[in-house]
Amino acid sequence: MATERPDGIPGASNIDPTKSIQSGEQEPKPSQSFDSFMKEGQGSASKPEGPSPFDLVAQGKTALNSGPTHESILGQMNSTSSVLGDLQTQLNKKNLNLRQSQKYLLRNKLTSANQNIRSAAQKTGVDVGKPPAQLNRNNPVIKFLGILSDSQDQLKNAQLRIQQMNADGESVSPGNLLAVQVKLAKAQQELEYSSILLSAAVSDIKTLFNIQL
Repeated sequence: MATERPDGIPGASNIDPTKSIQSGEQEPKPSQSFDSFMKEGQGSASKPEGPSPFDLVAQGKTALNSGPTHESILGQMNSTSSVLGDLQTQLNKKNLNLRQSQKYLLRNKLTSANQNIRSAAQKTGVDVGKPPAQLNRNNPVIKFLGILSDSQDQLKNAQLRIQQMNADGESVSPGNLLAVQVKLAKAQQELEYSSILLSAAVSDIKTLFNIQL
């Protein structure tokens, strides 16, 4: 028994898969070309703020290529000298009482900073002479002040040397300038660490006075 097909549904024999578009009919076109769509997509992307990683790399290379100058080294010496002055003020605090561990750290840090400063001064052509004598073992504060005083003297002599070279039209070699920059940076880190240690010691004194009061 043949099944009846509902009205309105054509049979398979009535469908022509090869039927072409009749004359007068047009293929539907996309409302936007692919090229224009891609351009809009690129234009709509938000531009990141600030320099790109490539810009930062280029800036870093420029900074390395420029290297330290007489002026930048003089500024670095002024900054290091300022930290030395702060340390001298802290060590001259009345009733300063350092624990054994603090004395040990200060001795190592200040001695290392002094060696770096003397090495930096020597790179500028300064005759640094003999290192400061390790006297007054029973009074470490006086010994520390002697180390700081020698560091200040070396920086002052190095600054005068560079200023004289500027006046004479001479210059420190790029290699020595870079060595001076590195030595001073290390020295300043050690001095700043020493300043933190002394600040803690001064804070302990204030706390003790408050308890006694």
